[in-house]
Amino acid sequence: MVSGLARVSAEVLVPAVTTVARQLAGALRRGPYGRWLSRLLDGDPQAEWLALVLLTISSALLTLLAIAAPNDCPPSALSLPLLVGGFLLHIRLQAMLLVPVGLGLLAQRLLRVPLGVRLGSALMVALAAVIGLLMSRHRSRLGLRGTRGDTMLLELAERTRDLGRLPDRLLDWRFHRALSPVSGAFFAGDFLLTSQRPDRDLLEVVLVDVSGKGSRAAARSMHLSGAFAMLLGSVPPEAFLPRANDYLAAGDWEDEFATAVHLALSPSTGRYRLFNAGHPPAAHYHRANGGRWELRGESGPALGIFAGTRYPPTAGRLAYGDSLLLYSDGLVEVPGEDIDQGIGRLLEAATPLLRYGGAADPAAELLQTVARNVADDRTVVIVRRLGAGS
Repeated sequence: MVSGLARVSAEVLVPAVTTVARQLAGALRRGPYGRWLSRLLDGDPQAEWLALVLLTISSALLTLLAIAAPNDCPPSALSLPLLVGGFLLHIRLQAMLLVPVGLGLLAQRLLRVPLGVRLGSALMVALAAVIGLLMSRHRSRLGLRGTRGDTMLLELAERTRDLGRLPDRLLDWRFHRALSPVSGAFFAGDFLLTSQRPDRDLLEVVLVDVSGKGSRAAARSMHLSGAFAMLLGSVPPEAFLPRANDYLAAGDWEDEFATAVHLALSPSTGRYRLFNAGHPPAAHYHRANGGRWELRGESGPALGIFAGTRYPPTAGRLAYGDSLLLYSDGLVEVPGEDIDQGIGRLLEAATPLLRYGGAADPAAELLQTVARNVADDRTVVIVRRLGAGS
């Protein structure tokens, strides 16, 4: 009885509290404080000067509190204005904040009886000053304060993912994708692009793997995804990889390239063309006669290596019950092992998922089965044409 009442109370109170919190947050954003904070985070000079004044006052108050109540407020509390300033102030103003903090330490050294300022507290404040200056320098280069730069990067990453959103259902087709950046990060060197043109009975899917790993690869990935997305759908399928290659080659990115596989599918007939630029071959699963795999896609050079490269298509047709598998090398490459062995493991794991069709999301299940803990970005796309028993 008690547990039931508690559950009902929680069901009633949690939405109510959430609603009130959202209303208060909205009111704050629309009020003068919210408008000032928004201007501050966007780098408005007047808002920054006011922030410097407030942080200077807080430093003075912390100094007075440490002198009046030496057992309750340590000198290291002066680290707080410095760290907050690192988020909010331009580096020039952050350097100016060092003056009132330094004077506060000196006043405590002379007037905070009998404790004074110990070496550990002084070192703590000095470390906060260094960290604050480094944070301020980084955000000054961005031209944004606080977490605005981080929010912008997250929005760009979300936009990149949206560019590769596959249709949920299309006639008798099902599409599945799974992306797993290295180390569980939000940003990846792999990206996916799609373009659907029903008037031409054409669906295009492009999987790109930018060279390298980590933040540098992710930055190039976001740059290229925008450029390639403008290109995809605006040129014939056979022209996409040559144009993308010329764009990358013209950029003169030293020792940097990208691999890509491009699928151009006719949903009404199941016919497709594959274009490959240095990428692992796509795999066509033929469900008839017990099921078999066929690797497809003659590979040309990676994008950005040689200008003027042409990428010949490989044509095929997905019959009812067939599937096509696109994947990045993170699923099949193992140091010291031939890539064919990795591809064999991938196809062996994919066979029961595609033959019996029991998995709700075969792409995610395949990624977890084959490459759960791999120090590389991993992406898999499954295109299925439903048939009897699928």
